[in-house]
This record gives sequence, structure tokens and C-alpha cells, in this order.
Amino acid sequence: MAKKKYLKTENVFKFLNVLASSAILLFSFVSLVVGIKYRDKIIRKFSSGTYERPTSPFEPYQNEYRLNKPERFSGREMDKIWAKKILKGGYILHFRHAEREKWIDVEKYDSLESDVHMNGKNGTRYAEDDYFSKAVCLNSRGKVQARAIGEHLENISFPIGYIISSPSCRARQTSALAFGKYSRLDRNLVHAGPYTEEIGKRTKILRNLYLGLPILEGKNTIVSAHNGVIMPQMFDNSDSIPKMIELEEGGFYVISAKNGKLFLEHEFDHFRSFIRHFYER
Repeated sequence: MAKKKYLKTENVFKFLNVLASSAILLFSFVSLVVGIKYRDKIIRKFSSGTYERPTSPFEPYQNEYRLNKPERFSGREMDKIWAKKILKGGYILHFRHAEREKWIDVEKYDSLESDVHMNGKNGTRYAEDDYFSKAVCLNSRGKVQARAIGEHLENISFPIGYIISSPSCRARQTSALAFGKYSRLDRNLVHAGPYTEEIGKRTKILRNLYLGLPILEGKNTIVSAHNGVIMPQMFDNSDSIPKMIELEEGGFYVISAKNGKLFLEHEFDHFRSFIRHFYER
């Protein structure tokens, strides 16, 4: 009797499993048919709306294709204002290096270049001549990108004064190709990944480093470094800066240093967001 009851229960479970599987298949089929039928409407719905302009100057200028036509053609007004401001000099511009190959364990190669050598604390191993060059140097596109940045800057007579670089190959190459040189190297400009350190101490070191950079009259000081160097807590206006900020390769931050205070003023997430404002048609 118990066996018959068990078999009956088992049959019920099998039936429910078949029913559930059939329902899932039916739902998937209906979704596919509806998706195909209304595909164009769905695409238009999500691609034709106007993009809400970011209120923070540190908001990356993404999804540009979603802007309405006037904004798409003119760029951000905020970018235009700051592009003209820095043309007069007087700021620190923190550039993220140009494009490199993406190695998931790049940190261990960065520490080899910046620390495992006999060229002094702020020296470099010059990895472009070493076996791990592809891990830490610019790739072929990055070299083209850096040279193009340099040509654009030269074309608009952009005022460049003092230049400091991370010892990393990709930062040095960006500096040489885009800005023509670098004045000195500093190990503190290597991103945080390769090291063990205390964040409060690092914040203080970086703040003092940037406050101590010389800014020549009518010129901009250039920092050629990495994405993971700049932190909101370095700045006196940290309350107005998002907790997470980052640049695309070749993008840069505008920083002001006045009377012992440091301010993060603006972000050009991509170099194109800056340079487009000097070419009109």
C-alpha cells in the first residue's frame, strides 16, 4: 500500500516537472516572438531619448550618442569653459597615460620596473629594454595616441611648463611623445596596486607632492601618471567630489593649488572632450 502511494506521489512530481518545463519553453517562445516583433520600437525607445547632462564636472561624459543633437554637436559647455581656462596656464594637469596592453597582473611588473633596480629611489628600470616591456609600456595604439595628443597641443600652442612622471614605462613614454620630455620622476606617482601602504599616509604624501609642484607663470604643470593615483580625499573640496573617479587612457584632471590648498577643478574623461573645443566648422 505504501509502495503504491509512493509511486503515485512520484508520478505527480514528474507531471509537475513536465508542466513547469513546458511553461518555461512557452514563455521563452512568446518572449522571442514579442522581442522580434517589437525589436525596432525597443531600440528606438532606448536610443532616441535625450541624455541627462551630468551636474558634476567629474561625471564621465559617456553615452554621447544619446545626447540630443545640439549637445552632441557642441559638447559639454562645462568642458568648453575649462578648455579655455587652462589655455591661459596656471594649473596642474594630471594625465593618465595613453593605451597599453591589458595584463591582469600588471602590478607585479610595475614593481619590478619601479623598485627592482639600482637607479635610485625615484629611478626606473627602463622596462622598454626589458623582457616584460609589453606588460608595462604603451602598445602601438598608445604610441600613436600619445603622439596625436602632442600634435594637438602643439597646434593650439598649449602652455606647458614643468613636467613630472611616474617611473613606469607607459607614463614616461606618454610624457616623451605627448609633451616632449619630463623634468623628473617620482615613485609616488605609481598607482597603488604594486604596494602595501597605509591610505592615510599615502594621501598625505600625494597631497604634499602636488602642493609642492612648481607652476610657472602662464604655463601648466603636467603630471604623467596613472588612473589610481588621484583620490578625492587629497583635496580641500573632497565633499563635492564623487567617491569613485577615474579617467580613460589619455584623459586628464585639472587641479589648482593655491595658498596651501588643493582643489580638483575639472575632469576631461577623454582627451577628445578637451580638444574638440578648439576645432570649429
